[in-house]
Amino acid sequence: MAVVSWKEILLLSGLVVGCYWNSLSCGFVFDDVSAILDNKDLRPSTPIHNLFLNDFWGTPMAEERSHKSYRPLTVLTFRLNYLFSELSAASYHLLNVILHAVVCVLFLRVCRLFLDKTSSLVAALLFAVHPIHTEAVTGVVGRAELLSSIFLLAAFLAYTKSTGPDHSIVWPPIALTVVLVAAATLCKEQGITVVGVCCVYEIFVAQGFTLPMLVDTIWQVLQGKDGFPYAVLQTLLKLIVLVISTLLLVIIRVQVIQSQLPVFTR
Repeated sequence: MAVVSWKEILLLSGLVVGCYWNSLSCGFVFDDVSAILDNKDLRPSTPIHNLFLNDFWGTPMAEERSHKSYRPLTVLTFRLNYLFSELSAASYHLLNVILHAVVCVLFLRVCRLFLDKTSSLVAALLFAVHPIHTEAVTGVVGRAELLSSIFLLAAFLAYTKSTGPDHSIVWPPIALTVVLVAAATLCKEQGITVVGVCCVYEIFVAQGFTLPMLVDTIWQVLQGKDGFPYAVLQTLLKLIVLVISTLLLVIIRVQVIQSQLPVFTR
């Protein structure tokens, strides 16, 4: 995998700053008011463990009016902002811009797995300036998407190193993947979806299966004509570990919301 050079990092970062510099003069709008201005969890007087008991908006998860959005790591970064600048919106926006630059660099690393050096850089540059990211970067609450993306991409990059040169399983990257998936989920819930991406990568990229080959292998095994090839057993073991870890995260998440769905008012 080609590394990302300092010139490419500076190019991406400069492009991100050029696009989003004007957001530093913005204030708090829409959901920022509830998540920042009205959220007591940001104040130093609030015990830090409350971040892990309350939802994204500072409401106790046990209360019926809770939104059930459990993103304590994102709220922790808001609290750090408050520690340094209290309610000065510029610092919150600045950190969002920096985080978007980090996402773009990680995205370039991911592109390098599948594309040549030039194509991957072009893809990352387009990703950096794509207007679909505007709300996530310029809205302070959009930090949940930025942080989740950082851990999601890092989890995928870690997983790509879980196969050794002799096709053996390398367990430390898998363990790191599970930790990063948990972190992504604690920033925003959809971070857990990277597990599906890792499964697809393992089957169709790392193991080189095509869909007809996969179907034929499964069919041969079901008919008892052939045992599981060693490579398939290795793949199954890795996927089982990922799936079990994901199920544990889901169970913990359900326990956190006390098996209750949010009740939204009109």
